[in-house]
Amino acid sequence: MKPKRLLLIVYLLFLASQLEAQTIREIEFTVYGQYPVRGVEYNPVSEEAVSEGIKAAEPITIKTHSQSRMGPHKFTGVNEMIFRESDSEQIVGKVRFSEASNQWLFIFVKNPKHKEDPDGYYKYLIYAFDDSEANLPNDGLVFINISGKELDGLLENKRVTLSAGESGSFRVQESLPVNLWTREFDGEKLLPALVKTYQFQKNHRYLIIFFPPVLRGSVDLDTRFLVESTNQEEAP
Repeated sequence: MKPKRLLLIVYLLFLASQLEAQTIREIEFTVYGQYPVRGVEYNPVSEEAVSEGIKAAEPITIKTHSQSRMGPHKFTGVNEMIFRESDSEQIVGKVRFSEASNQWLFIFVKNPKHKEDPDGYYKYLIYAFDDSEANLPNDGLVFINISGKELDGLLENKRVTLSAGESGSFRVQESLPVNLWTREFDGEKLLPALVKTYQFQKNHRYLIIFFPPVLRGSVDLDTRFLVESTNQEEAP
């Protein structure tokens, strides 16, 4: 293939990717944080959407709760959202999400590098979880591991390894013994990360999120159990 033709194809592919990235669409999302998020807002209609003729809207303030998702909120724009401090309008975090879903959960985690270099790093790292029923079905459980550690163990009698990110969905019934272990900092000794039996109800969706330890140097993960009812009536 001639070099000029190859360059033309690469350029066209680049343009196609840029056009795809600028697709305007509406999503719905909820928010959750390892620690309470306050005084943070976003524009529900992005600048790209306004340039396409969609009416601008006033910023919306978000906040998180320690026991549940908060929202829902709506956003119209491209596949990236910007969150700002309400008072200063300074950017505190950005999140990108795919076109695989229009239903998302954004999980806010304090960025440890922000304290050392506030000008170089955003205050929050934001994890985008596909919160659609296809990804987290009714009577399903998903683990999200953003602790920085790999976990091994058993879900009842099933052997599992939970690396960084999210697991597949596990079907749950009334209860589930969870026994997960992680390695000590020297990489030699195995230590318990989560040993607990969880109770479940019908017509609910469940998330177990592993955050980094609250105490620096500790191996005890900050574990959260989120429950959401699907509001379905049980079959007779």
